[in-house]
Amino acid sequence: MGFVAAGVGIVLILFIAVMTIRCFKGCYLRGEEVPLETLDLKKTHYAKYADELLAAIKEVRQFAYEPVRIKSYDGLTLGARFFDFGYNKTVIALHGYRAIPYNNIHAGFLTMKDLGYNVLLVSHRAHYDSEGKAITFGEREQEDLISWLDYISTRRPDDDLALYGLSMGCATICLASDRLKNYPKVKLLVLESGYRRAYDALSVGTEKYGFFGKMVAFFCWISGRLFLGIDIKKNKIDERISKCEIPAFFIHGETDPHVTVDNAEINYNNIGSANKRLFIAEGAGHAEAFIAKRPEIEKELKAFIVSAGI
Repeated sequence: MGFVAAGVGIVLILFIAVMTIRCFKGCYLRGEEVPLETLDLKKTHYAKYADELLAAIKEVRQFAYEPVRIKSYDGLTLGARFFDFGYNKTVIALHGYRAIPYNNIHAGFLTMKDLGYNVLLVSHRAHYDSEGKAITFGEREQEDLISWLDYISTRRPDDDLALYGLSMGCATICLASDRLKNYPKVKLLVLESGYRRAYDALSVGTEKYGFFGKMVAFFCWISGRLFLGIDIKKNKIDERISKCEIPAFFIHGETDPHVTVDNAEINYNNIGSANKRLFIAEGAGHAEAFIAKRPEIEKELKAFIVSAGI
């Protein structure tokens, strides 16, 4: 019996070790970056918006930009692309998890340009133009955002600023929102498809696998704590944004299967700002709201900016 128990113990330890390492690699490490233009979007969840999405990406890619590099607080070289359209307002745009910036920030980019903003299109750490191996769902990315704010505030001190974030980019802004009072030139937040807590979004994504999905979510959580010292259960965005008084325009897809619409409703209800608006894009999934309802969002966002006196 002793040998059997020892064998079972060894197998269990090996199982835990393998699951922890595999979940860490699958959840946190830099992924393959595939431009959407190279895929057959008719076979993806973007199928019904494929033509509009590709047209928006193509339009954004035609604009000239200046490559920008800064150092992160922990020594990484972070990259961005600055698009100067000659305005006196600039938006810092933050993309989502394991995405090329152009794959996420396309229709939103064009809307902000049309509303009179230059665009600083940021690559998160461990993505595209930036160094880094680990993605932290906004935990370390929020410090990078502060670095980008310091950069743009020094470079263009007279510009009014907006922050636009999609999914993890939205979460990054929200996690830093209690410190935005130190940047009085930030006048507007545009928050699309953001989660309340990274662990919740991850859990929804694995629900279809039943008990195994719950196990995967658990090992993703524990591996982040072990290898990165971060806790994706800890930071609840609705609590962080309660201290933020900057006008905020929330956008969310009605049928988002990954970050369900109640995430946006909770965050919207808890933000400290008196000026806020929630736009639910009918029929849109995750990261699809802007591409699905761009004219309506642009109209509503323009009216919101005017009403807030921005």
